[in-house]
Amino acid sequence: MEKSHVVKGLLTGLLIVHGPAFAAEGVGESVFSPVTVTDNPLEGKYQQGSSEETYSKPGAYSSRTLNKNLQSLDASLRSMAGTYTQVDPLQGAVSVNIRGMNGLGRVNTMVDGVTQTFYGMAPANYHAGANTAAGAPLDTNFLAEVDITRGSSAGAQGVNALAGSANFRTIGIDDVIKEGRQTGVLSRFSVGDNGLGRTGMISVAGKTDTFDNGGALGALVGISGSRTYATYKNGGGRSSKDFFGSDNEYLRQEPHSELYKVNFNPDQFNKIEFSGRNYANTFTRRDITSDDYYLRYNYAPLNELIEFNVLASTSRGNQAYKPESLYNFEKSSSTNKSNALDISNTSRFKMSEDLFTVFQFGGKLMDTRYTRSFTQASDTDRNAFAPAGKQNISSLYTGLTLNKDIYQLDLNLNYTRSKLEGHKPACADNEKCFPQGEATLHLNDNAFNPSATFSAQVTPWLQPFVSWSRSSRAPNVQEVFFANEGGASMNPFLKPEKAETWEAGFNVNKKGLLTEQDTFHMKALAYQSRIKDYITSESFMLCYDGSLCKDIENSQDGFNANVYLNSLSPVTTKGYEIEAGYDVGFAYVNVSWSKQHTNQPTSITSSIYNFAYDDMSDLPDSYATLDVGGRLFNQKLTVGSLVKFTGKSKRLSTEGINTDTNSVPKESMPDIPTVIDLYSSYEMSDNVTLRFSVQNLTNRDYSEALNRMNQSLDYAKEGSSVNTTARGRTYVFGGEIQF
Repeated sequence: MEKSHVVKGLLTGLLIVHGPAFAAEGVGESVFSPVTVTDNPLEGKYQQGSSEETYSKPGAYSSRTLNKNLQSLDASLRSMAGTYTQVDPLQGAVSVNIRGMNGLGRVNTMVDGVTQTFYGMAPANYHAGANTAAGAPLDTNFLAEVDITRGSSAGAQGVNALAGSANFRTIGIDDVIKEGRQTGVLSRFSVGDNGLGRTGMISVAGKTDTFDNGGALGALVGISGSRTYATYKNGGGRSSKDFFGSDNEYLRQEPHSELYKVNFNPDQFNKIEFSGRNYANTFTRRDITSDDYYLRYNYAPLNELIEFNVLASTSRGNQAYKPESLYNFEKSSSTNKSNALDISNTSRFKMSEDLFTVFQFGGKLMDTRYTRSFTQASDTDRNAFAPAGKQNISSLYTGLTLNKDIYQLDLNLNYTRSKLEGHKPACADNEKCFPQGEATLHLNDNAFNPSATFSAQVTPWLQPFVSWSRSSRAPNVQEVFFANEGGASMNPFLKPEKAETWEAGFNVNKKGLLTEQDTFHMKALAYQSRIKDYITSESFMLCYDGSLCKDIENSQDGFNANVYLNSLSPVTTKGYEIEAGYDVGFAYVNVSWSKQHTNQPTSITSSIYNFAYDDMSDLPDSYATLDVGGRLFNQKLTVGSLVKFTGKSKRLSTEGINTDTNSVPKESMPDIPTVIDLYSSYEMSDNVTLRFSVQNLTNRDYSEALNRMNQSLDYAKEGSSVNTTARGRTYVFGGEIQF
């Protein structure tokens, strides 16, 4: 889509709709829409968007309430426009994909506003190698909502975020305690057949009466556990043992986690929240732990110029590997630690009689370290096991909202500086690299990332918008210090990725469309992104003069360096996204639809057998979810169906690396059929809600898009099925108890 066409289309829409139609519905009434501050606690509860805000906030933004229809977290995210997940059954973590981009920095994945830096490395089957991926180990029982911002993200969540951000909110005190009470219990449970297993969570919370000075004290503690079995049957009746191979015996898992929150408001102006989240799991021959802690402070006196926020957090993840789980490694473990500090202030004031202004200024510091420990019989400098190093990211960000009459202009800018440091071993005498000897590498990068969004509430129900943004993300430790050939595989000249994105669309919020009581919501938009210096990897040989080259006929045997580098050709992504909903009380229908195209290259490291570091991230050319249902018996019983459509999709070719083009070709996957789920919920009382679901109702046999197991060359080479198929028909029963 040409930029001029985007702008012309928006202006044409404004001219067509503006005028008498708006005058008839209230000329001169200003609607003041302040900046959403992502780190503002509200009565001890992390403030976040809602599903309704999806259709009122300009730009590519979506919000969902979770744990409502017994869907997996992957399925819930895939039901949102422009949003998908990279699935790796060996990881036990969620990896959010936005518009074909996923991974550290490409998508800023957060939990309660805290950026997640966990990098999973799961031992794979036949070659005792490993699949690796950035992801967040999460206990879905503790999740309440998720916000997705595609494209540019304002404020702290936009720091080092190329394609957007995903923020998961865990349950808070006000989620557990019912209104008007001071104590509460919330419990969730589910049990499913076909290997889905069982899960349960219980949380207890209490809070005091409001103090005389407006303060309060509250606390929450929760514990959760699950058991998921390794073996299931697909739609064709085959056991997962047939296509998971020897990995199947390591896929049974029993994760458990705890959640703690303490809210202390000394008075009506000061709010303090402390939270801890612990996760532990034994999975795919490794012991996994992930711990997050944060302290949040909000000061909001009776002064429109001051709303001061501080978020200090620390996170730690560890993976300890069982003996013989990794080729040629013993007593091996990897650890990631991350400390962050985010400080900001928001001011609200009038610049004139009819010009409302919101100004935010803040800064974020983030220090992330990846370390490893292992013993190895051979040269320890020549391995790609858990690259080690540290990255410091510092940023200043501003946000300015100007609101006059029906018009709103949002201007944002962040300046980000990244420092990357790590050890590079010396290259052999017959290898030419820089620096030649042992050294500590330092990579310093700076970026200015502005964005602008213009919107107009041309009628009470129609809000068109257009936006432009620049975003960037710095190279990470795993890319710079990848070392399958020691120092010769490392690239001290790797540059950040930079994206320029245009979006144009509109929101519709209409009550009384067909009847007096119904509501209709819709968000539709088109986008185009152009990414410079896209980071990928290529394969190099060692020529006889000691330099890296791609001439396999004139290269020395036994040397094949996989080096991360910046693509010389820009990567373009473009597409369309629609989310819409109609609710008439006794019935409802919601739909999301995405269509996109990208020409991003496939990284060579996706295909190596010992440590596969990248996945192919091509989204299906289109995908959609239709949610239709009805409410009976005074709306106590809800019965609905989810219809999931997936278009043409690709995966890594089973032929492996094409030595002529030095790339991994892509091939079309088998067609993915339309999958239908049924769900229901019944409110037995104010305290008990029961749920029942039938997933894959028609028992279709299919392979999921963007599933690591459907593109692993290990499986193809060893004769196992490269079509790792999804669960067949599965029954799930669950519920929620709150009192």
